[in-house]
Amino acid sequence: MSNTQSIKKRNEIPTEETWDLSDLFLNFQDWEKKFAALPEEKNVEEIIHKNFKNKLSQSPQILLECFQYREKLSRTLENLFVYASLRSTEDTANNIATEAVGKIENKMASLTSKFAFMNPEILAIPNLEDWIQKNPLKTYKFNLSELIRSKKHILTEKEEALLARISVPLKTFDEIHGKWNNADLKFLPAIDSQGHSHLVSNSRLSLNLQSKDRTLRKNTADSYYTEIAKWRNTITSNYYGNMISGSSIAKIRNFSGYLEGELFDDNIPIELYDGLISEVKKNIHLLHRSMKLRKKLLKIDSVFPYDRSVSLYESKKETTFTWEEGRDLVLKAISPLGEEYVEIASKGLKEQRWIDRAENEGKRSGAFSWGTFDSRPYMLQTWNGTLGDVYTLAHELGHSMHTYYSNKNQPYHNAHYTIFVAEVASTLNEAFLSKYIMTHMKGTDLAKSVLSENVENFEGTVLRQTLFAAFEREAAKIVDQDETFTPEKLENIYYDLNKIWYGEASSYPEFVKYEWMRIPHFYSAFYVYKYATSYCASLALAEAFSSNEKKAQEQVFKLLKAGGSKSPLDILKDAGIDFLTPHPVANAFENYKKNIQMAEEELS
Repeated sequence: MSNTQSIKKRNEIPTEETWDLSDLFLNFQDWEKKFAALPEEKNVEEIIHKNFKNKLSQSPQILLECFQYREKLSRTLENLFVYASLRSTEDTANNIATEAVGKIENKMASLTSKFAFMNPEILAIPNLEDWIQKNPLKTYKFNLSELIRSKKHILTEKEEALLARISVPLKTFDEIHGKWNNADLKFLPAIDSQGHSHLVSNSRLSLNLQSKDRTLRKNTADSYYTEIAKWRNTITSNYYGNMISGSSIAKIRNFSGYLEGELFDDNIPIELYDGLISEVKKNIHLLHRSMKLRKKLLKIDSVFPYDRSVSLYESKKETTFTWEEGRDLVLKAISPLGEEYVEIASKGLKEQRWIDRAENEGKRSGAFSWGTFDSRPYMLQTWNGTLGDVYTLAHELGHSMHTYYSNKNQPYHNAHYTIFVAEVASTLNEAFLSKYIMTHMKGTDLAKSVLSENVENFEGTVLRQTLFAAFEREAAKIVDQDETFTPEKLENIYYDLNKIWYGEASSYPEFVKYEWMRIPHFYSAFYVYKYATSYCASLALAEAFSSNEKKAQEQVFKLLKAGGSKSPLDILKDAGIDFLTPHPVANAFENYKKNIQMAEEELS
């Protein structure tokens, strides 16, 4: 008997389930008009040569005007790029969107390369440090101070222009992986214990793996990784291309290796990255303890990878949420952040169509929040009604509200916050959601499911992402030493890390080796560790609300409104979180330990 589901095409999706991109462009015809109105390279060159090049040292006003000219052009390019990219994620098989992304990427590279003269010329200004202390450049003080810090890594004008030019082809590794992951992979249906057939796709993978039917979970994993494994040579080569490119550029810029180069912009010491991995390994016995509890509660002989997403609490009935139920639950949970915060979020979700939540053919897997300085925030998610979907909504809404407040409180050049602080607001919303359910619905099936969710979220966000970070660290060492990748080399690194992480209560089938290939964040190098540090920061902030809500609110809004006006470590320090001490990570593991103890007592 078959009950295999079918997925709707994009044009079959109700409008209210999609995002409203009209504050960017009405459609691609509107987009094409704006694209056609962009200046030609020669026009930009003429303006630069006439007004700015070799003139920046003459006065602060000329430098300011150069910044303003570049920013005006950047905002236009950014709007064009984000719109095309968002339309592409709606349906990765949309050739119009794909072509538009390629066009604007090339245009961005060609036009932004014309400003390659700026950094070397600015750094040659003798009295630059005096200029940035007063108007009209005072608002650029942080940006210019960061430029001064990066002086030894800034190349000549010609070299900077060359690197700007090759930025587009170097992005193709990520694009190749995205097309492969979202459009090329074709999975066989998975059969459950009753003989029913279930669709396997990127968007359905987590749903199937959360099923209480272990046969379905196993067959889903087999279907998924059988297909993934066929591409091991191709994806290994593609990942090598991405990593060796990044490593080479880091060395060209006079960094010791890829990791240092990637951490530099955020002013993060390598010791923080390695210290996180070390601290997690020091506490990995808690994950082993959790796996033993999972083995006991699920009544299985060993925990396989496809057993890790199942709730530790077997509810009498499956808890599902309509979109409206999940949305309203999140809005109630975030009330500690104040009336204004909730009102803005509510309008975004109910009236202004910030979110694209339907499932359709070709839609990008996963979830994200994006937007531009000139647009509303946008969120992409596929809503299946699970508790996990409610948490994803809370998470992405946190990103969107962070963007909203940054854009409202900072000028364009300071509004773009770094990834290092980006995950704090999102995971704080998740912490509020957990606390709301466990406080207001204590003793219910849902509260017990959330206790399980708390354990799983920590494992997925701190422990699993740090495993990914450790994998990236080892992969980078290989390319930094000018060695190449082989499928076996990467598979063995990943397999061995899994054994360290998940311990003796777990089993490690062959397909564990292939999981690294499906992780899209590996193409945003050294990104994933920031999930772990941000989660630790948000746990500390959430706890602060229990002791002094007003002070905690003030700390959170300092972070939300800061944008990129300071270094991320300074922004977090203003919010009461100091990552140059071991306290945030140690505190997070204490929280994890308490949740495991509660699960042992309440769920056994």
